[in-house]
Amino acid sequence: MTILNKKSRILIPFTSRTMARIATNILSLNHEEAMEFFMKSEQYHGFEMPEYFSFDEVLKYVHETIGDKPYEECIQEGISPEDISDVNLDILLNKDGRYAVRPIILANPFLYYFLVREVCSEDGWQMVKKLFDKFNVPHITSCAMPVIPWEKEAFHKATTINNWWSSMEQRAIELSLEYRYMFVTDITNCYGSINPQAFDWAFSMKETSYEIDGENTIAKNIQKYLRAFQQGRNIGIPQGSAIFDFVGEIILGYSDLLLHEAIQAKVKEYEEQGRTFPAYEIIRYRDDYRVLCNDKGTLEEISYILQQVLERLNFRMNSQKTKISDSIVTDAVKADKLAYIYNTPIFNKKGVDFDSFEKHLLFILMFSRQYPDSGSIRTMLSDIDKRVEEHLKSLDEKNDSFSNNWEHVDLCEDDYAPKAKSVSSEIKTYNRQKYIPGGSIRALSAVCTQIALENVGCVHYALRIISRMIDSLKDMDEKQSIIDLVYHKLCNQPNSDYNQLWLQNMTYTQDKKQGTSPYTLRLCQLVVGKKVDSIWNSDWMRAELTSSLPYNSIVDSKTLKKVTPVIMFRETRLYNEY
Repeated sequence: MTILNKKSRILIPFTSRTMARIATNILSLNHEEAMEFFMKSEQYHGFEMPEYFSFDEVLKYVHETIGDKPYEECIQEGISPEDISDVNLDILLNKDGRYAVRPIILANPFLYYFLVREVCSEDGWQMVKKLFDKFNVPHITSCAMPVIPWEKEAFHKATTINNWWSSMEQRAIELSLEYRYMFVTDITNCYGSINPQAFDWAFSMKETSYEIDGENTIAKNIQKYLRAFQQGRNIGIPQGSAIFDFVGEIILGYSDLLLHEAIQAKVKEYEEQGRTFPAYEIIRYRDDYRVLCNDKGTLEEISYILQQVLERLNFRMNSQKTKISDSIVTDAVKADKLAYIYNTPIFNKKGVDFDSFEKHLLFILMFSRQYPDSGSIRTMLSDIDKRVEEHLKSLDEKNDSFSNNWEHVDLCEDDYAPKAKSVSSEIKTYNRQKYIPGGSIRALSAVCTQIALENVGCVHYALRIISRMIDSLKDMDEKQSIIDLVYHKLCNQPNSDYNQLWLQNMTYTQDKKQGTSPYTLRLCQLVVGKKVDSIWNSDWMRAELTSSLPYNSIVDSKTLKKVTPVIMFRETRLYNEY
């Protein structure tokens, strides 16, 4: 039985996996559609940002201004982007609040367009698609091709997460019916280790049965633009945009072809010896591998072959994440998610066993130290945010009830005066410092701040809880005091740019009233209406091409007007339903 994928007009065999929503990858698009896909704001930055940021107008300007102009005619004579700094807006994420750093970039939109245009030209796109046809080999499944988002996504990257879940995790669990053992590994610092020369090898399919002679112009230009993004460094590729994931997949797809042919050589060797090579299946999502087989010795053989292939491409296996498992069903699931399932004793049918909100947050903090920046941390923070929201709502209802019950009482009446005075005092106390079970708002904010500090990818989830609690306070001095302390804790450290983006989302309404803003990041200055000469250093471009770049459009004024003291975003709460 088959079903029709209306988006790509491709008939797909009906399997149990098609019961999940089908994700269409970008290879189903023509070159113009692929260009349109990459030139959208949500593909330009693959990491979450406050919803009032949009780069669509900037990308549209670059597309219309540059068009088909050759790269050499757009740059100033004698100047190369490889030779100057700040070409991109670099955001270094302080991953653990200490020394571990992961760099992501908001790519220079001109360089970004040149790279996208190179890949998505009519000839280039056909060549790339033919390349991936060759990389599509038996017994090795790649699940990492960028997918087209559903028209309405429930949360950030919902389509991508669903694709990973169905193609990687669920597929491995399904294969546990057929196979006994699974080899698990990933590549250490994958994108940072990519050798740009490997693009030449990939496009010529070097040392494979499809090898072709001659230099490839697209491969050379991809290398040129990647060097320009990285100030001339000839190693690695940047992170932060869908186009970088896509060109990275060219190298990883080439590694699939090398691996397949190396295993086939081993199969032939077995046949010459009168033996049968055991059945196997390999699933890869970017740099994560799952290799399944019924024979443990064969599985080890395949793992050594994989190691040799990766070494040829300057990759290293991550020894800390490499193992052979005989429990495929559980080891197919991400470790943090599995721990959330079997080692989280706080949830029951009635709600949460921890009456204390502080104990609940401390549990999340300790869990995050074992599984930092994981999807389960976001789920847990979403759960306690719902608890806080419901608790504060019930207090508001109680306050309204007090007011309604005593508004008709004549305070001069001797019988009612003491009670009214007592209730009035209680309301004042309530309004000054709302009661949170198991801790003050200041203490709970401190725990949330520590979670944010150690899990930068979850910073907006932790800050939303803080923003909700602070918004409930009536004492303006207390409110401002907590905000100042949270700000200094998160921003008075190196590489805190990402924290600034989300802190400003929390404090924007208050900053606007006071007419001040402590944020130094250029994107943050745009939010408060300050004039910014440039976000990216484009001095290497001809001035007439860059002079009208619409920086002011980066902050959507309509969305900004809707900003409240409580941070709003499309939460990844449904993550753990996958």
